[in-house]
Amino acid sequence: MEFRNAVPSILTLTGIFFLNFITRIILAPFLIYIREDFDLTKAQAGELFLVLSLGYSIGLLGSTLVSSRMEHHKVVMISALGIGGALCLAGLSPSGLWLRVSLLVAGLFGGLYFPSGFAMLTSMVSPAHWGKAIAIHEIAPNLSFVAAPLVAEVFIRTGLGWRWMLVSVAVYAVVVCILFVRYCGSGREKSQAPNPGAYQEIITRPSFWVLLLFFILAVGSTQGVFAQTPLYLVSTHDYDHGRVNYLLSISRISGIFLVFWAGVMVDRLGIRRSLFIFMGLTGLSTALLGVFSGGWLIVAILIQPTMACCYFPAGFAALSRVFSRKERPIAISLIVPTAVLAGGGLIPTILGYFGDRDMFGAGFVLLGGVITISAWAVGFLSDKENDAEAMRSG
Repeated sequence: MEFRNAVPSILTLTGIFFLNFITRIILAPFLIYIREDFDLTKAQAGELFLVLSLGYSIGLLGSTLVSSRMEHHKVVMISALGIGGALCLAGLSPSGLWLRVSLLVAGLFGGLYFPSGFAMLTSMVSPAHWGKAIAIHEIAPNLSFVAAPLVAEVFIRTGLGWRWMLVSVAVYAVVVCILFVRYCGSGREKSQAPNPGAYQEIITRPSFWVLLLFFILAVGSTQGVFAQTPLYLVSTHDYDHGRVNYLLSISRISGIFLVFWAGVMVDRLGIRRSLFIFMGLTGLSTALLGVFSGGWLIVAILIQPTMACCYFPAGFAALSRVFSRKERPIAISLIVPTAVLAGGGLIPTILGYFGDRDMFGAGFVLLGGVITISAWAVGFLSDKENDAEAMRSG
């Protein structure tokens, strides 16, 4: 299929990816109100992201089993509609337990998407157009970070609140599913059944653990930091909640464009050097969130996401170099769910524990320090990547 003809299909798939991603971050702008509704501590509020990430990780780990028995097209539809249904239940939550269970289910359905969605994406166009197709698809997470605070502010100002926000996202899930069925006819194939031996071979390689560490910290520096920043600014620095939402949205706009720049930097500097630079700058800018106050804090809030989002083009490039085409899906199915669980769930929870002890700033400094130190782990990436870089530079 020509790229121009595939654009409607790619856009509808991107719309479902937008649903998938915004589900994981939409609670952040409402966290202070959810705390009041259910009388939660800051750590317990952070645990909501842990529950959601746990469901997502379990769903992603089991996604290969589902897609080996069901067409990718159907898996994507089930994922979207399942998310919508679970969010409706979450919006009706009479208790904290109900909310946690609903978020766990939303995460489970969300985890089904990525392997099937990515398989569909690469089947829509020839390999020569994969770069453009993936670039369109990657707009979804960056746009989610921009849209979530702005849309949340609309629901807050109109008095509708977080419950109606979740119901609205569920309605969006139904609409985007209808568009998906109308404009996207690809994805009629199934995945291969997982091979336990292949999993064992991958986890014994040092490069796997290096990349796993990098992805955990990268997700933590994006989703994890985003999840607790509104609560941090309101409770520690006395920011107005509306101002926080606008500030968060503005800070994420650059990410929509910088992912393309980061890809160019990877091609020019090489994977190892790019990873070292991006991880180091991400760690430094994250630590500054806990050090600065006043106007300098606003500068740090604007800079930190620009550094953090640059990691992913380099990280996925490294993953593609280190693992062969056959190994890549298995590596992704192991790395991504673990990174989402630890980075998007555990890290916000830990930041919340620091917040409960009036040490929110120290939590950001500690996280930034760990990210900065981890940059030195690029030296443990396998020789296979060295060879690829040598061929490119030579």
